Amino acid sequence: MGVLHVKDGVLFTKIAPGGFRILSAIDDTAQKLNVDLTITSACDGVHSGPNDPHHRGEAYDVRTHDIDVTKAAVLFSIRGILGDAFFAFLEDEGTDNEHIHAQVKKGTTFP
Repeated sequence: MGVLHVKDGVLFTKIAPGGFRILSAIDDTAQKLNVDLTITSACDGVHSGPNDPHHRGEAYDVRTHDIDVTKAAVLFSIRGILGDAFFAFLEDEGTDNEHIHAQVKKGTTFP
């Protein structure tokens, strides 16, 4: 059974409704694909400013450079569960910082 982990130091100081949906999609994906996934960023870290979706509790990053299944399968699953109100993509591919970034789609309010 796949398990959802959180990297040490990651802060969940705010979780918006869309953030709960993203967390649920990541957890469902881990279980469905039987792969352990690790959230590497939530409200913490340096992002694009105070209105960044990470700081609003509407975006999360998931480590991909060390998973046992294809990154494409994980991304496809997360996108499929989230639907059109969300955006997810593979960021920094091929680096130690490679991760899936998932967020409420810009200009969208969820719910």
